[in-house]
Amino acid sequence: MSATRAELESRARDAEKTAASRVSNASAALNAAIDSAELYMQALRLADTPAERKRLDAKCKELLHTAEQLKLAADRATTPACQKAHPVSTRKLTTREQIIILEGSKLNGFVFKPWNQPPVKDEFELGSSQVLFSDSPALSLSDAQREVFGGWQRAKEALKLLDLDGNGQHLPTEPTMTVEQGKVDLIQDLTSDCSVVASLCAGSACTERGLVKVYDCCIYPYDEGKQTVILSPNGKYILKLYFNGCWRRVEIDDLLPTSTKGRVLYVVDRSHPGLLWPALLEKAYLKVRGGYDFPGSNSGTDLAVLTGWIPHQVFLHDSDVEPDALWTELSRAFESGRVLLTLGTGKLSRREQKQLGLAAEHDYAVLDMKENNGFREMLIKNPWADGDVWKGASRKKPHPHHHEDEDTVLPPTKDSDEMLPGSFWMNLDSIFQHYENLYINWNPAIFRNRYDHHFSWTLSQRQPLSHILDSHPQFTVRTAANAEIWILLNRHFRTGDYTKASSSKNGYISLYLYDQSAYRVLCSSGPCIRGPFVDSPNTILKFEAMAGRSYTVVVVQQDLPAGKHNFTVSLFSNVEADFQEAASQMPRKQSLTAAWTRACAGGSSDSPTFLTNPQFRIRLDTEQKIAALLKVIGPDGTPSSTSDIHAKLHIMASDGNRVRRLRLRDTVAHSGDYQRASAIVEKVLPPGLYTIICSTFEENELSKFSLDFYSDSTSTITQLPSEGTGRLKIMPPSPRLEAGQNRYLAPISVDRLNKVTFVARQLPRSPTSSLFKLSVEQGQGPYKTVLADSGMDDNDFLPVSTGLLIEDLNLLPSMHGPGTGGLWLVLERLAQGSESRSGSEKVNITLYAEGAVEVGPWGQGDG
Repeated sequence: MSATRAELESRARDAEKTAASRVSNASAALNAAIDSAELYMQALRLADTPAERKRLDAKCKELLHTAEQLKLAADRATTPACQKAHPVSTRKLTTREQIIILEGSKLNGFVFKPWNQPPVKDEFELGSSQVLFSDSPALSLSDAQREVFGGWQRAKEALKLLDLDGNGQHLPTEPTMTVEQGKVDLIQDLTSDCSVVASLCAGSACTERGLVKVYDCCIYPYDEGKQTVILSPNGKYILKLYFNGCWRRVEIDDLLPTSTKGRVLYVVDRSHPGLLWPALLEKAYLKVRGGYDFPGSNSGTDLAVLTGWIPHQVFLHDSDVEPDALWTELSRAFESGRVLLTLGTGKLSRREQKQLGLAAEHDYAVLDMKENNGFREMLIKNPWADGDVWKGASRKKPHPHHHEDEDTVLPPTKDSDEMLPGSFWMNLDSIFQHYENLYINWNPAIFRNRYDHHFSWTLSQRQPLSHILDSHPQFTVRTAANAEIWILLNRHFRTGDYTKASSSKNGYISLYLYDQSAYRVLCSSGPCIRGPFVDSPNTILKFEAMAGRSYTVVVVQQDLPAGKHNFTVSLFSNVEADFQEAASQMPRKQSLTAAWTRACAGGSSDSPTFLTNPQFRIRLDTEQKIAALLKVIGPDGTPSSTSDIHAKLHIMASDGNRVRRLRLRDTVAHSGDYQRASAIVEKVLPPGLYTIICSTFEENELSKFSLDFYSDSTSTITQLPSEGTGRLKIMPPSPRLEAGQNRYLAPISVDRLNKVTFVARQLPRSPTSSLFKLSVEQGQGPYKTVLADSGMDDNDFLPVSTGLLIEDLNLLPSMHGPGTGGLWLVLERLAQGSESRSGSEKVNITLYAEGAVEVGPWGQGDG
């Protein structure tokens, strides 16, 4: 008996694994869960002990719950998209956002109003005295289309011109909106919109699999009773498309471009030439994008407009993409109609195209995906009417009579027998090898909540600094429960964008995610997620939000054209979220402009003239976070991202005055390595006075710069006068200390009361390891008086690179009168190692005085 129970449990566990596997399709998973529950029930009847019965009873309940959840998921997934509501953002728009939505209505010479409600039946009626509806102006055509253009004709007349035969029999071309039998086989001929046709193919294939009616809900007139699109009596059609921040109303007529050469200038169903809705949907979309000369974009973007489904672009050659994980994620979603899939190739040489049977930079539709005997494959369609198909084998496995490196092609399956022309099966490994992009469009109905924000971003001709985010749009996210969050950024279409003329000038957009605070981010370093830069109008960022934690989402760009750009950023989730524009943690911003001139371009902290750089006083009344942002200003007066000047900021503890001596311990914060064209430092500081030093990497690099200081409302920042401002600068000859000679002095004299500051620094290109002391003495010998010296922190001798300073010493003529022994400026050296025996050292001494000071020649003396 126990053996029978063990066998039942073993079979139940196998079925349970199938139910839990995400690779299984929804139906198989549901059946496996039911089978597993029944097997556990049979084992329960054979249990010998109460403990066994309790354990098996718990397993039965667990599997029954799993089956219920799978059944609910299957029911939700098979609900038609028209009937299953997409989440809608209910946040009240600001006046600024309402203006952005209205601005998005004007595009390519047309007006596309926001969608308010379905059109009434009267809009499509044709009265006895009325003429058929004609839209104006006519859409533009490509150069190749104009060469064979035969005029615009009503759909009924245009479709009659199609020369499509099936099995030697002429196919009916009477306009219709439905197909009674057979598969829809959409193709393009003399059109450049492969992405659009691939999108239409992917959507119609989803409908044919009995899942969601992807496109039925967006074309009017629509018969609610029959749940289908119908022909318009007056030739007017109204389509509901999603772009520029909302659903919009797109009006078209049924005039189609015809050819004098037997070519087809619009999408057509090769099996049912009279099927009209694909050509109407294509025309409406091309009206939005500027005309039939539209060069194509990518299918993810097209499907987002046609369906409102969430676009997600996967770069198949990215090392972070895991094929197994991607297949697992998509297979169930595809089976239940939650995703539409299309593929895009990259650049291929003519030889590669011929060998592979794939077109370069071309979009393909994914019609189906299967996993058979361990082989993962997609059924792919080339939308070109006479396009090649992949020349690789569809399904392969090692043959028992061949070497393991050889492949034997399996016989075609039933699916293969029924494949449409131009379609082929390709295994997952080959897809990753030969395609560059996978475009995924997710049904928004998988989420309960949506939050939209609409905003503008105006860019100048000069590109902003890539690592500085002070002007970037930013938003904060916070959820009460752990949840998966999707952030979709959509760049609104502008007239003239994404045309052949601008194809290389559209720029790139991306999203960064930071999790350290709920505030604006100033510097680009340290994101927890850095999204890819894409040249399409959409990019998405997905992450797992922790309950109660705040995140900051930053919009970033590269090479977007100058001017005003409108965007919509949308958050999707299954829990309620707080999604707001990010506020600054430091609400007060003070901006100053200064310059590195010949007098104050002192170079880096390794330079002896570092302390001559521009300096600024900070006063903080409370402990707070502050930030200082420096930007190098270009010749045009705006921040320059291309400047060759590298900058750095030091924040020094001080008395609020200029720093004249450099001590490492006084540096409370700095901006790190020297950065090109900018520098930024952020720090929480206690109350007090500080000095900011703005430096360049090299000496004598001349430029203007701006300094933005972020803090709370009580702080202040002011620029300090340059070194020696308002005083006479006196530069006596520099003393040269030869080997073995360590004390030099020079007489000084004044003709009236004079306040003097003495500064000694190392000369450029004269490195020294000795320690020095600068002093002013009255008299020499045993009775001399040291009036002041440069000692600091109980150290008499200091490195000259630190800066030797005697500040604001008052001198009188009487100090060097008869009987005083005179006034002497003394420089002493404490030699290190072999410095006292070999080589000489030279020190630069500068005096800043209220009046004239005479400095005599340098000499030696023992003091």
